[in-house]
Amino acid sequence: MGRLFSIIIPTLNEEENLEACLRAIARQSYDDYEVVIVDGGSDDGTVEVAERYGFRVVEAEKRRPHDVAYARNLGAKLSKGELLFFLDADTLMEPHCLEVFEAHLRDPSAAAALCRVLPFNGRPLERAMYELNNAARRISNSLGFYKLSYFSCPCYRRSCFEKAGGFREDLYACEDLDLALRSRHLGRYVYISETTLWTSPRRLRRWSYHGYIARYLRYLAEYYILDRVTMPYEDLTVLRD
Repeated sequence: MGRLFSIIIPTLNEEENLEACLRAIARQSYDDYEVVIVDGGSDDGTVEVAERYGFRVVEAEKRRPHDVAYARNLGAKLSKGELLFFLDADTLMEPHCLEVFEAHLRDPSAAAALCRVLPFNGRPLERAMYELNNAARRISNSLGFYKLSYFSCPCYRRSCFEKAGGFREDLYACEDLDLALRSRHLGRYVYISETTLWTSPRRLRRWSYHGYIARYLRYLAEYYILDRVTMPYEDLTVLRD
């Protein structure tokens, strides 16, 4: 028995994606975890899928189209684990993911951990785009200059997460980048090469490749220059495979 992971998953009409996400969690080689699904008012079968796996479902008020920061903070507040793993409903863990993260986070100097992220069933260009950011994140981490990439960590030590104040709920985007930048003085970030998170490229395809890049460049410019993001994500209810 190791340390408890709290896997926190925000959802809104994710019936088509959540089943695979939860199935991957159920196959983990490391079994000391809880799952907290924070649902923003789904009107499809999302909640039924979660309940079928026996995982805890928390209802959250949906206040705007992209309210992931609020959902993640609520899930963290209601969870019990020492290690907080923030997972998207369209993302799959490899079977040894938690085991590998736990081993790396035994080091008390580690505040958080990140790993490679690739598109599930991605096209060659999509994979190349993700690999480029993975390389930038790895280099950023080794240099300690996190502005070289869209830098984020899926897993935080709870004590560091709470000291940093959690996710900023006033941001329409870049809330994960912001948390990584605000918590970097609390300990090391560990880049894990032994496992990969596989995520849906649905937003990349919906926005188009050039539109995706343009949108994120705007997010980053607003965040770094204005300390805010004025353009929200599209409503996640329309982002289905």
